[in-house]
Amino acid sequence: MKIALNKFDEEDLEARNFVKFRNKKHKLTGKPSITQLVSLTVHESDPDARFENTDLNELYQMDYLDELISGIKTGKEASVYLGRNSGGWVAVKIYTDLRVRSFRHDEAYRIGRFIGDSRMEKAIERGGQKGLDAHQILWVQEEFRQMKHLYEHDVRVPKAIAVNGLALVMEFIGDETGNPASRISDLKMEKVDAQEAFRQSVQNLKGIVKSGRVHGDYSTFNILWQDEKAVVIDFPQVMEFKNNPNASAFLERDVHSLCKSFKKQGVNADEGKVLRDVRAGYRRSPD
Repeated sequence: MKIALNKFDEEDLEARNFVKFRNKKHKLTGKPSITQLVSLTVHESDPDARFENTDLNELYQMDYLDELISGIKTGKEASVYLGRNSGGWVAVKIYTDLRVRSFRHDEAYRIGRFIGDSRMEKAIERGGQKGLDAHQILWVQEEFRQMKHLYEHDVRVPKAIAVNGLALVMEFIGDETGNPASRISDLKMEKVDAQEAFRQSVQNLKGIVKSGRVHGDYSTFNILWQDEKAVVIDFPQVMEFKNNPNASAFLERDVHSLCKSFKKQGVNADEGKVLRDVRAGYRRSPD
């Protein structure tokens, strides 16, 4: 069943709700980290525990996360933190509990998604405690799954590392000192840089579509700019062409949003041309 997109036009998706933490200091030399201040480092009853948050603690026990250093962005849907493990910096996205999240009406995105458990699917449809629990876990897992899919199809996205409960660990996009990349929407770019960022963003969109997917919220709010490279973020709403009848309509909205947001950077973005080029890539795709 198709759902009219105008029901979602006024909804704030995750990235649009993000605001930067006021404290941009990422090196906390001589000061306790977020792990120490918020999550506690040691449990008297469990010497192997590092975080009070059970999702984070399991990631720690699996060697995916040692500590949280500082906040990168926070919003109504999720917050992103700078973390560290044995391999270096990582980004850790922690979703807000679905009961207090602002974006709950995601039916248009979820159509056709494979759940693999009929009881879980029925619980989601009925709502209630079990349904909400299953719903939000699947939403987070979907972001992880789609991020892996796009990375494997050579779309420039962060590498997905691990997921557990409402927490997701991914490649950190930023510099070697821990300063995170900026969203293009937060920058005032020189014309030549804006044009190159737009070109790369269109190329990334072509790659997403060629892989059989639609981003569902594609604009400069969800594209980072680091070392003159455009990196796409935010994937829980990604849908598949073959399974979701709303996909084509969302693609049109993605192209419109992308061009509109780049026009604010002074780019002469031709929406019709971009849409034709992107659609042509999907028709040639073997998927």
